[in-house]
Amino acid sequence: MASTSTAKPSSAMEESPNWLEMPHELMANILQRLGTAEILNSARKVCTTWRRICKNPEMWKVIVMHKSFDDWDEDYALERLTKQAVDLSCGELIDISIKGFGTDELLDYIVLRSCKLKRLSLKSCYRMTETGLIQAVKRVPQLEELHIFNIFINTEHIEAIGRNYPQLKSFGVNSVSRGTFNNYDDNALAIASNMPELRCLGLLDKGMTNKGLEAILNGCPHLESLYIGMCYNLNLDGDLKKLCMERIKDFKFYLHVEEDEEDDYDDFGLSSRDVDGWSDYDD
Repeated sequence: MASTSTAKPSSAMEESPNWLEMPHELMANILQRLGTAEILNSARKVCTTWRRICKNPEMWKVIVMHKSFDDWDEDYALERLTKQAVDLSCGELIDISIKGFGTDELLDYIVLRSCKLKRLSLKSCYRMTETGLIQAVKRVPQLEELHIFNIFINTEHIEAIGRNYPQLKSFGVNSVSRGTFNNYDDNALAIASNMPELRCLGLLDKGMTNKGLEAILNGCPHLESLYIGMCYNLNLDGDLKKLCMERIKDFKFYLHVEEDEEDDYDDFGLSSRDVDGWSDYDD
């Protein structure tokens, strides 16, 4: 008669893993993959361990707060959460990106508490003023990357930014002005004359001509990435196209951007992950 035996359950089946025993560094890495608002509103309330991790200033070196344009009434809540995140950073913040909300007062709050800030991205922050923006960025001595999209600025503001930050490595602007067109090459010449250390430039400028682009190539000798768009006065045939292709490792040119699509293309100067939809120049 055949003997019967009872199989013992494996150790994996006997006990479930205790996720709270995971190294805190690994747990923090996982939590950082959530959005800033998700961490503040939900994750840090799950348990005492997560709450303790979320209090670590290392968690808040990078803050991303983007407003969904389907929710027009959440500005106050987003400003409150942004201030909470800045406070939790305890001065360790190095990179902040804000989209769709914000005021001069919020920008002041950020820069006054972020002496190590190196990267600032502001997109469609329509309640911020050009004066507030310029005054705020003057208080960030270590700033290396500045990206401004859909905020009213002019040539004088670009010059002021360049004078205050000659070490600027990355600059993105869609040259929003109060008129239909800018004064042709004024913005390009301001960049070329005041930002000699640029490695990355994103410029959406309806007025720029070949003269402005040539000035940028000559005035920014370290430029490695150049993304330009809506430059209807550019003619990239012949020698200028060849010069761009020879000088710039990553050159992208997008001629037509519909007015209602501008918001989809205004991050082109940030990094390689932000240029989806922009094509390498092609005849």
